[in-house]
Amino acid sequence: MRLTDDPESLGDICVQYCLAHLGTFCVLDAAGLPLAIKPDICIPSQYSDKLLNWSNERGDADGPFLRVFLDPQQTRLRHVNLHGNEKISNQALSALRSHQLVELDLSCCPNINADCLQHLSQSKHTLLALNISGNMSFPWPHKDIRLDLPRLRVLNIGNLHGLPLNSLENLALSLSNLTSLDVSGLNVDDLSFLEPLKHNLSSLVLYNCSLKDQAYQMVMSMKALRHLDMSVLPERKTPGKSHLLSKLVHSLPALTSLDISGTSLGDMDSDSGSEDISDTQSGVEAGGGVRTTITGLQGLKQKLDFLGVVQTEAAGAEHIPAHRVAGHMTEQQVLTALQVYLDRSQMLAKCLTALFELLQAVDLQEPLQFVHLVAKAMRRHPKDPNIQVAGSAALYHLTKGWGKSCDYIKLRRITIQALTSGMEHHPTELTMQRNGCLTLCNFRIPEDLEFEYQRVAEVLLRIFTNFRNEEFIQRIAVYLCNIIVCQLKGEQKELVGRIGVVETMLKLIHERLNSKTCNEVMEIAWSTLWNITDETPLNCQMFMDGSGMDLFLSCLETFPDKQELHRNMLGLMGNVAEVKFLRPRLMQERYVTVFNALLESESDGIEVSYNSCGVLSHIMSDGVESWTLSQPCRQQVLERMVQAIERWDIATKRNINYRSFEPILKLLGDHDTPQVQHWAVWALTNLTRVYPDKYVQLLRDEGGIPLLEAILNNPQPYPRVRELVTMVLATCREFEQQELRVENNGRDENN
Repeated sequence: MRLTDDPESLGDICVQYCLAHLGTFCVLDAAGLPLAIKPDICIPSQYSDKLLNWSNERGDADGPFLRVFLDPQQTRLRHVNLHGNEKISNQALSALRSHQLVELDLSCCPNINADCLQHLSQSKHTLLALNISGNMSFPWPHKDIRLDLPRLRVLNIGNLHGLPLNSLENLALSLSNLTSLDVSGLNVDDLSFLEPLKHNLSSLVLYNCSLKDQAYQMVMSMKALRHLDMSVLPERKTPGKSHLLSKLVHSLPALTSLDISGTSLGDMDSDSGSEDISDTQSGVEAGGGVRTTITGLQGLKQKLDFLGVVQTEAAGAEHIPAHRVAGHMTEQQVLTALQVYLDRSQMLAKCLTALFELLQAVDLQEPLQFVHLVAKAMRRHPKDPNIQVAGSAALYHLTKGWGKSCDYIKLRRITIQALTSGMEHHPTELTMQRNGCLTLCNFRIPEDLEFEYQRVAEVLLRIFTNFRNEEFIQRIAVYLCNIIVCQLKGEQKELVGRIGVVETMLKLIHERLNSKTCNEVMEIAWSTLWNITDETPLNCQMFMDGSGMDLFLSCLETFPDKQELHRNMLGLMGNVAEVKFLRPRLMQERYVTVFNALLESESDGIEVSYNSCGVLSHIMSDGVESWTLSQPCRQQVLERMVQAIERWDIATKRNINYRSFEPILKLLGDHDTPQVQHWAVWALTNLTRVYPDKYVQLLRDEGGIPLLEAILNNPQPYPRVRELVTMVLATCREFEQQELRVENNGRDENN
């Protein structure tokens, strides 16, 4: 298996887009559910298959969606995989009636039964592979079980507990061309029902079957077998079977693939029957062959292509006679085991545990291969808590260091989707949630999470509800929330606000305020609110409507010395004050008095004082008539604002990040209140002087230069404002000249 980072094909991108926007190819009802495919559309077979199969992987392939495939002239299905679908019924599967299918997987679909097979009439002469395993309620309509599928080559009826075992022979008689059969988990006493197939079968899977000794005799008579799987879960191991292994391999001359995982067949100690390898029933004499220390495999003429020995003594053998070995001892064994046992959840969980133990002991040679397989296993078994917990624990170790590179974008996305799905399916499993959060922290945040930001945010929000007393996981979750929302824009921020981020952060703050606890969760919750309200009026309104201002005042009073907390809260206040329709709600004495007092604050350098002055500047920009308070006096507040601004060092390095100057630039035109201009111009002077590479260009791009020049042409601003404007413009000219020098030097070097 070779991992590449090649871009997805245009066809695959189109399929993904169509699944996300069903209206592109479907006629939709008022609720947005598909009624049929649009009449002028014809989809080739390979993309018809992908539309259905990928929709099933997403959990969206339900009855209405299957209606899209009713007309085989418009959508031609050939290879259909509906594994694990809990939404489809027998009636829904009638959409497949007119298609000529080649492969059909209906495994682990709890709401179908044997009646659904009547829809395969058009596939009678085309169907080659059928999987109906794992359907617990699959009662056959009558005892005379037959499948009218004469060309069927591959059949999987494993764990089909509704199947009458005394009629298995009739089933075998109806499938004369069958070459591969899986009867895993069936409680068969012997295998006499295989008599009609013994000359044709090249693959037989008996995983987790409780076989009596006579069953082995039937297996030994199947001379065409190339693949034999007799593995069991280790807890079902029957001791004393090692003597049978030699008889088996010497009786099956075509055998190239053998799975004895979990059994005693590969036990290293010999027993009373181990030397009887020349028994007449074996038909093969013992002799020289490939080198092996596994007693039952001595005498093999050539290496097997595959050997499964998970949870057996044979996995630790010095010489194993197989090109590929699935085991639990070495990296290559575990890698192969994860590939082979993808559909066996219990065995897969044991392999993931073995991988986790390996990760503690050695540095893997092929970590990316393991990431791919673990993510695949988790997506295949989203509801299995053992696989999800073990898989997420392994991914945590496998993805360490991924935050430092940007390689393998597709693999990153697959891994994040697997983690997110596991966290969605197990919202109350603490270990799963903790593993998921810790693993997500290994990625480049927020870049790697942007494509799934809504799902990730929803998963994180559930953590705060389900684990109210688990401070550790809440700290990680609020950290992730904050970083994600920090990079979102416009509609994205509104969306995460609507799904509950604002409300949840307010609850977190309220809970810690009640316990008088100012910890990391409290501080980051305020930081998250600061980020999610930036240039997002609707989220600012949610904050106000959620009694956010009461929490602000209470936190200031309860935690007067928490500088980081104050900085985050005042940054948020600045965002609220930028929203014109919310400013009247700030015009209350208790709020304005606090902002006025904080002008004197030296908390976190100048940041608290700076942001308080910014809040007041926006309030003042609404004009004298909007000031409805008798106390504090508007003119006194303006004077205190100027005093505060003049105390700040113009060269102060800042702990702030502006993505746009638009709110500040709006204040430059307030010629009636030059104190407001003073704050705005000071901000631009400071930012362009200290961080010219970032902010000079931003100022130019957003049209700030003409606005600054207009101040110089207006008589109302006082001299200090004009002086600061001159400094900003000088910085911009100097930066432009420096850019020209760099550009000219580059040209000279090229010449």
